[in-house]
Amino acid sequence: GAVWDYELSFNYSRYKSVVRWPQIVNSKAIAYYLGPQLGVDADSGYPIFNANPARLYTALTTAQYDSISADTVYHPESWTSNLQATLTNTELFQLPAGPVGFAAVAEYGKQGYDLNPDPLALTDYYFSWKDSDGAGKRSHAAVGGEVRVPLLDFLTVTGAGRYDTFGFAGRDVSKFTYNGGVEVRPNDMVLLRAAYGTAFRAPDLHYVFTGPGNVSSGVDDYYLCRTEEPNEDIGDCSYSDSGVVVNRTGNRDLKAETGRTFTAGFVFSPSPRFQLSVDYFQVTLNNQVDDLSIDQVAEDEADCRIGTTANGAPVNVTSPTCIDAIARVNRFASGGLAGQISSIRVNPINIAREKTNGLDIAFRGSLPTSFGTFTLSLSHSHVFNHKFQQYPGDPVIEKLAVDSGYYIPRDKSSASLNWEKDGWHWTISGTRLGKLPNFDEDAFLKASYLFNTTLQYDFTDHLQASLTIRNLFDTMPVKDPTWSSYPYYNASWFDSIGRSGFLQLTYKLGGSAL
Repeated sequence: GAVWDYELSFNYSRYKSVVRWPQIVNSKAIAYYLGPQLGVDADSGYPIFNANPARLYTALTTAQYDSISADTVYHPESWTSNLQATLTNTELFQLPAGPVGFAAVAEYGKQGYDLNPDPLALTDYYFSWKDSDGAGKRSHAAVGGEVRVPLLDFLTVTGAGRYDTFGFAGRDVSKFTYNGGVEVRPNDMVLLRAAYGTAFRAPDLHYVFTGPGNVSSGVDDYYLCRTEEPNEDIGDCSYSDSGVVVNRTGNRDLKAETGRTFTAGFVFSPSPRFQLSVDYFQVTLNNQVDDLSIDQVAEDEADCRIGTTANGAPVNVTSPTCIDAIARVNRFASGGLAGQISSIRVNPINIAREKTNGLDIAFRGSLPTSFGTFTLSLSHSHVFNHKFQQYPGDPVIEKLAVDSGYYIPRDKSSASLNWEKDGWHWTISGTRLGKLPNFDEDAFLKASYLFNTTLQYDFTDHLQASLTIRNLFDTMPVKDPTWSSYPYYNASWFDSIGRSGFLQLTYKLGGSAL
């Protein structure tokens, strides 16, 4: 008869740490570099100092740096608890083509966090920085089930459904999600598969509960550059990289993120040592949570105030983006800086829609020889489109375009060659990142490659040693002459860590083999 398996588990974890780093104290730095304040300039509203210029160009000694700095100390913590029960039966009942499998899950839990920042960091005590506090918690409950049904010898269908509810910030966010799939095996070598599913994700706690905070930053003032210096490139404009205060806070009204996925493809495997798969994917995200970009806000404000983009395309000044962008940019009303940006207000928002589709291709082949077993693995992902719309009614942006304001590759590939014999394992792997827009967004940078290698030896089933070399050929980020600020390359995709090595010895006490 049917055999039921069940499991009941409770998990609790807590993370606490002490984070300490030096910050420049505002009043001490002003006193050291500028001396006492002598008054206020009537035209600009700036304070007047009789500073010693030599101090501005002289490197600080350790003692001098210590005299104007102090350690800011945070005690962040987070915790999560979860009670989960599962019930499974791999042979709920028999069909002519095989057994029907079933599983069910129910869970309830809570999680929370508290940044516990340095109280002085929430004031103007430190130079050019006023941090945000953040603390909050939420509850979560869910029930779900899935089933696998072999309808025919060559046809299997799967289905699953789940209901989740989250309670936070005085409200509940709930959603039923589901997915279904079909697998067709016309013969032992070929598998055809397709699946459709929905997704749901509550916004991260810190996006919701972040308190207000300020940080000094720089932004190109597109409006003044285009109206007062229209013949200058944005990087050469007098108002490029203008100093502004960025006001950031969380958003307790964030909606949950939802999504839909569709995949379809095939697997060709004429033997256990050879497998090729090709899959098409299409992903649609709604209400995706993301931080507003100050540069995008400033550019939108200029387009909306002028009525056209920098390329001359007309802009709907009554669109949701225009109304929002103009309200977020504050400008000085009087004084020597009248008309210039004083501050920009940002927070996390729900993006209306994002949609992407493409192909995933993967190959794996093994070849046993008298010199050991060689395994080659290859994978490639190609994106056809990646479209984004910030608010309903806004124009749709193609994120893969060179001038979209986004730096996303269309292609990513990876490959690895592995050799195994008598306890020895050697792997060399490489990744290829497709072309990216340069900083000026007027050309693409060439594709880049990065290689790693690992040599491992298993002394016993419980003892192994390995040597890993990362960035084997000491490759640096792709040069971008238009990236004029530190670190002078796109830090989202590259880093400047050269060749590095790691030696690891692992021993497992008891239990099964490694």
